[in-house]
Amino acid sequence: MVGLLVPEHLGGQGAGLMELGSALREAGRQGWSGPLAATAGVAVHLLAAVDPDDAGGLRAAIAQGRVVVPALTEDRRGERLQTTVRYDDGKVRGRRTFVDSGTHAADFLFPVRAGEETALVLVERAAAGVEVRPQDAVDPGRGLAILDLADVPARVLACGPQVDSAVAEAWSLGAVLVAADAVGAAERAFELALEYAGTREQFGRSIGSFQVIKHKLVEMYAELELSRSALGEALRMADARLPGWQDAAAAAKSVVGDGSTHVLREAIQVHGGIGFTWEHELTHHFRRVMACRALYGTPASHRRSVAAARGLA
Repeated sequence: MVGLLVPEHLGGQGAGLMELGSALREAGRQGWSGPLAATAGVAVHLLAAVDPDDAGGLRAAIAQGRVVVPALTEDRRGERLQTTVRYDDGKVRGRRTFVDSGTHAADFLFPVRAGEETALVLVERAAAGVEVRPQDAVDPGRGLAILDLADVPARVLACGPQVDSAVAEAWSLGAVLVAADAVGAAERAFELALEYAGTREQFGRSIGSFQVIKHKLVEMYAELELSRSALGEALRMADARLPGWQDAAAAAKSVVGDGSTHVLREAIQVHGGIGFTWEHELTHHFRRVMACRALYGTPASHRRSVAAARGLA
C-alpha cells in the first residue's frame, strides 16, 4: 500500500494521487491508522523530487514496505518549515516536532542547513543518538512523535535550492492527503448520525423527524459536499501538476478542516452526546478529524497562505 505512488519499475504500483486519495478516504472511514499520508504520499513525493532516478534506493525500499517518514517542522505548532538543524561533519543535532507516523518509522527525512544551503538528509531510527518519543496528541493512534537528534550520522540525499521547493511541495501534498483522511472519517460519522436519527425514538417517534435534527443533518451533508468538491479538485490539480495546485491544496485543507470538524461535532450532538465516549465509534473519528485538522497546517494558516498568494494579505 505504501508503494502506491512508486513507479512500477521500482517495484511500486505506479498509481496516482487520485488513487492514493481514495485509499486515504477509506482508511479514514474505517479508522485504520498507518503511514499512508506520511510515507506513501509525502515521503515518496519528496524523494521523487530530489532523487528522480532513485539513486539512493529509498523509493524501491518503500515499495517493499520500509516506513520512511518526513520530519519537516520543529516549532511548537508544527507549521513552520524553516529549519535550524545543522549538518556538520556528517552529523546532525536538533529536534523535529509533529512527525506524522514517527513512532512507526524506520527512517526519517528532514531538511537541514548545510553551510549556506538547505540539504535533505536521511537518518536511520536505529542510529546512535536518535530518540523517538510519542507526542501527546488528541489522536494517539496517529503515531505522532518528537524526534531528538544528538550528533547523529546522516546521509545527504540532495542539496541546494531545489530542496526548499521540494519540501514546500511535499508540505502542500501532505495537507491535501490528510484532508482526504478527514473526509473519510466525516463521511462515516455522517452515516452513523443518519442511521441513529432514523432508529432512536423519543416521545414515540424517531428523532430524525424533529426539525432541529433535520437541520443538523442537512447542514452536515452540505459541509460534506463542499469538502468532497474541494478535495477532488485539489487532488485532480495536484495529480496533473497544474499551475496553482498548491493553492488548491491549501483551500481544500481549509474547507475540509472546518467542514469535517462541523460534521463530527454535530454527529455527536445527534447522538445526544453518547458519541463522545471511548466506547462509541464516533469518538475515534472525532479524534482523527481533529488531528487531521492540525497536521500540515491549520485551516487558518492555509487561508492566510491563499490570501497572500492572491495579494490580499
